[in-house]
Amino acid sequence: MTRAKFEAFLGNYLNFWSYLRTYHNAFNALVEDVERSNLHVDRIAYPLLFIARHSLELGFKANIRYFKKYSEKSDFTNSDSHNLKDLLGGFKLHVAATIKNLKDKYGIDIDQDDIKEFNVYCSEVEKFTNQLEIIDNGSYSFRYPVDKKNNKVFTYTDRINLLDVKEVFDKAMTLLYHTSDVFSKYMDYADMIEKAYEDEMRMAYGYY
Repeated sequence: MTRAKFEAFLGNYLNFWSYLRTYHNAFNALVEDVERSNLHVDRIAYPLLFIARHSLELGFKANIRYFKKYSEKSDFTNSDSHNLKDLLGGFKLHVAATIKNLKDKYGIDIDQDDIKEFNVYCSEVEKFTNQLEIIDNGSYSFRYPVDKKNNKVFTYTDRINLLDVKEVFDKAMTLLYHTSDVFSKYMDYADMIEKAYEDEMRMAYGYY
């Protein structure tokens, strides 16, 4: 029974959303381990922070791939960048272009409350992204103790409270998981309009 539980089906979940969920699960599991134990977070701080950082990267890339159909933009769609500020910018670009296209092409107005909530969460996540880029530019410092020039990546006095990280990480996961949910009702309507148009064209020109 124990061996079966540890049998990992690595090829069954090869998409960005599944990868994001597994990293998110790992982050929560490590935080819960610290809360249950009497041991200090230092023993897992680097992998915990790396997981948080990589989760953001996965989430930005997952959303960019999701929205590209409706944004009609190619920016960052196959990016191998690890720069969180750039990827956040790409994510926001695709959402903004989607909102514009839905209005221009289909006459679909996005509820202003949905846009406002998106912007509020983006603002919080942007602060977190900027912080991570300062202390771990290029996704390096949480993986190795020295940089490519053999300089230490942190000073003795560098510190960060992981509870603060968890608070904003949770907000980031809300943004990254649910932006597509919030906007899907508008995009589903656009898909319905496209299908109705295609059906009309098939009938008009006899294509079935």
